[in-house]
Amino acid sequence: MKKLILLFAVLAVLFSSCRKNIPENEILPEDKTMSELVVDDSFDWKTSMDIEVVLSGSTRNAIFINSTDGDNYHKGLLFPDTEYKTKITVPTYVTEVELLYDGQVHKLTLENKKIEYTFN
Repeated sequence: MKKLILLFAVLAVLFSSCRKNIPENEILPEDKTMSELVVDDSFDWKTSMDIEVVLSGSTRNAIFINSTDGDNYHKGLLFPDTEYKTKITVPTYVTEVELLYDGQVHKLTLENKKIEYTFN
């Protein structure tokens, strides 16, 4: 028991001595505060974007809208000769999506924040 208490005491001393003590008000010369930060007025702070989706197909089947990495953004059911309309939200860095429908895989580039596709 004494050895266990001694071990905990030694560990406590080691972990507490490893802390770096920097005063909170100390700012290094190359650091800037948030009030000194200058951001261009045209900078868009959004990290996601909305995409309008219009799809149609010839059979009743499930539709999956995925990232090129395989993450699913949306799933739904397409009916024959009927437009399927929805909106999805994707990260702003995404430039392509994959559409999976009836065993078909189609990779589409996102242009003008809109996806329009007709499956055969």
